[in-house]
Amino acid sequence: MSETNPYEAPQSDVAAPIPETYQFKDLDFKQLKKLYYRSCNVNGITGLLVLGLIFIVIASFMPDIVAEGLQLVFIGLAVFYAVTIFGLFKRTSWGRILGIIVCIISLINIPIGTLIGVLGLFAFFGAPELFGPDRVLHKDLKSEFKLRKKNKT
Repeated sequence: MSETNPYEAPQSDVAAPIPETYQFKDLDFKQLKKLYYRSCNVNGITGLLVLGLIFIVIASFMPDIVAEGLQLVFIGLAVFYAVTIFGLFKRTSWGRILGIIVCIISLINIPIGTLIGVLGLFAFFGAPELFGPDRVLHKDLKSEFKLRKKNKT
């Protein structure tokens, strides 16, 4: 009896053409890679802002650390961070503006805040197409990047 399965799908040695998503057809691989990494930077900055928000909220309710007058400033800053995080999660155009403001504020906190601020400003100014009503979605960008990376090698 033969070893081949008669019900097996036929095999082909011909490589399938690379299906390009319509919105990424004018980008070469280098530009797509840059846009994908900037989108990842925006997600990372948003995650770091969430951690900063948690720290600010905890610090604002510890009377030993914060004076009473500064407690209101910390709560106001926490609300500002929360609105910014919401805008960045939704990738709105006003979220990008608030993200730029938060990154400028974080430049004061040497050395970690400065690094986060510079990376955030680089991501926000470098990829405005990631924000607004006609934005590029991260999941679409990720799938197109992985597809082109796989077919490039």
